[in-house]
Amino acid sequence: MAGSFIDLHCHPSLKPYGNSFKLNSTKTQNSPDPFCEYSIWFQQKPKLFRKVLNVFLQLTKWRQSDFSSALNADAKVIVVSLYPLEKGMVVHHDADDVKFTGRLMRNLATGISMRRVRHLQRMKDYFEDLENEYKYFKQLNDTTTSLKGDDRKFVLIKSAAEIDYSAKDVIYVLLSIEGAHVFNCGLQLEGQPEPDEGEVLRNVDKVKHWDFRPFFIGLAHHFDNQLCGFSKSFSGMVANLIKQFPNPDQGLTGLGIKVIDKLLDNTQGKRILIDLKHMNPKSRYEYYKHLKETYPGENIPILVSHGALNGMLEPFTHNYVIEEGFNAKDINFYFDEILKIEVSKGIFGIQLDERRIYDVETHKDIYKNAKKHMTKFGRPLLRKNTYFIWRQIQHIATYLDNLGKNAWDIQAVGSDYDGIINPLDGLWTVTELKDIDKYLIHHARDFLKSNRGQHLQPKNQLSAETIVEKFMTGNAKAFIERNF
Repeated sequence: MAGSFIDLHCHPSLKPYGNSFKLNSTKTQNSPDPFCEYSIWFQQKPKLFRKVLNVFLQLTKWRQSDFSSALNADAKVIVVSLYPLEKGMVVHHDADDVKFTGRLMRNLATGISMRRVRHLQRMKDYFEDLENEYKYFKQLNDTTTSLKGDDRKFVLIKSAAEIDYSAKDVIYVLLSIEGAHVFNCGLQLEGQPEPDEGEVLRNVDKVKHWDFRPFFIGLAHHFDNQLCGFSKSFSGMVANLIKQFPNPDQGLTGLGIKVIDKLLDNTQGKRILIDLKHMNPKSRYEYYKHLKETYPGENIPILVSHGALNGMLEPFTHNYVIEEGFNAKDINFYFDEILKIEVSKGIFGIQLDERRIYDVETHKDIYKNAKKHMTKFGRPLLRKNTYFIWRQIQHIATYLDNLGKNAWDIQAVGSDYDGIINPLDGLWTVTELKDIDKYLIHHARDFLKSNRGQHLQPKNQLSAETIVEKFMTGNAKAFIERNF
């Protein structure tokens, strides 16, 4: 499947679903007209001014993962993330903040309509909003849309057996959810100091019985949802607009453990996996312990849908740096966790967000040193920024190789496009994903020629083409087939 890809995490509905709120008559509607701004097919290419705005203010105001762009880029399978925005995204903790200026600034930060922001500020039920976004996708499921004379469609699937990788003009869609606040907890801003446990668990049951059950759910997101601790995720202008108050000492709550166990219950084959992204280290390591103690006879795969390395071995004890130049924030993952993922036959989606994928202060020096050993090819901007993707792939591989493990089996694409990210320059939208395999192959060849690459264990001495194919499609395909 040269040139194609599977994306484990993106938010194609965030902006079009938000724009459907501009009129009461279109609220929550998904239009089959690809030229309608509340259609999942609506394409919005980034113009120069918006790219400049992104570079200097880290605001991404165009659409990155619309289905027209994804299909043109030869996306085979996309795991879309349903995400009812949390109240903390649109309301200050110390004020109602329903004034025009407040809505305007949050619309600027998130790229959704001001009417959608106002709706979120007044909303008191996350689960109702989740169900509406789910219905937004169901409206056009398996429905043909015509664009410039070409018929195309997306198909929601219930199992991996439904995917036809040879099909043309079709995107196969798996659902996921980002943030378990969707079960209607974490409503402190609505004056609810404690969640209704019965309601939360009933909502989990409802989701597990959807026609199109989510593949996985992220337990945490940007704010305290009373289920587990979360990591600080915002920076730059967005951090000035939207305040977060992470507590590094907060781990899994009693209700959080009950939600985890209900999601992992595999009765009737309805297990929903847990996505560890956004959980703080304390919660993540409590989760690993819970798996070991509660499910000793199973090897439940550990999943990170969109993450990056922080360059450190492990938290709490040594916590020392073993690789320089990675973003050391605890929202990123330790090498010790990479080993846990490999042992569990899990997956690690690499996020295409420059705030996560390297240390801003050292990335120029790292690339300058790397250029001495790098083949010159293609466009310099893509050559540079695909190198930082490759660096994540490579360091995961060399760490696992040193431990005698399979080096290339867990890395995958987890773009987080349209997820309020700051994309790597040049990789503005999903469109560019159709070309990055060519660049990654060059980086892989350079590595394989290096001293470290030549001393990989025999089982890990794969061709550059095979390594990149596994990253782009093969590893995610195998993971989906094993678990969905």
